[in-house]
Amino acid sequence: MGTAFRRTRDGAYTCTLHRAEADLLRSLAGQLLELLADGEPEPRPDAGSDLLAEVLDLASPEPPEDPVLRRLFPDAYADTPAASDFRRYTERGLRDLKRRTALVVLTDLDRAEPHRDGRAVLRVGADDAQAWLRALTDLRLALGTRLGIEQGVEPDFDADDRDDPRRYVHGVYEWLGWLQDSLVRAVMR
Repeated sequence: MGTAFRRTRDGAYTCTLHRAEADLLRSLAGQLLELLADGEPEPRPDAGSDLLAEVLDLASPEPPEDPVLRRLFPDAYADTPAASDFRRYTERGLRDLKRRTALVVLTDLDRAEPHRDGRAVLRVGADDAQAWLRALTDLRLALGTRLGIEQGVEPDFDADDRDDPRRYVHGVYEWLGWLQDSLVRAVMR
């Protein structure tokens, strides 16, 4: 396993990742980008670039079908007429924010300094730490939803079934939590 995040003298944050960890994180961030694009309405061909067209190009008022997207974009006012209006006016901006944070992760991973031993030093600028924390949260929410993890309820794996792929995914979920926690601790110092 790599090392925890630490603050550098110039205010950035660094950690060391094994090549497999960096590849896994890169893959997860890429999959998150794909998921965020799923269900996104195609731009209207007549929209052009005028401001009115952009304002009128709203998100769907209906919750997404995918449970992960529903978790990433929950109803703000459940079971009220305001829920659909809130979704229509805010979801597009939230999707864009989540895309940008995932892109920050991918960009920083591409800039990681490789070592001969298969490790890489990852550097996260002070201005990008919050984007990393949001992206790690989104990744954990996505994996947790797929695993059926709810607040206070962990998945129940068969203790004898070592081949259950959910065990591996749960390990990734836990590792992302550790990585996120180490960045939170570094930011708070």
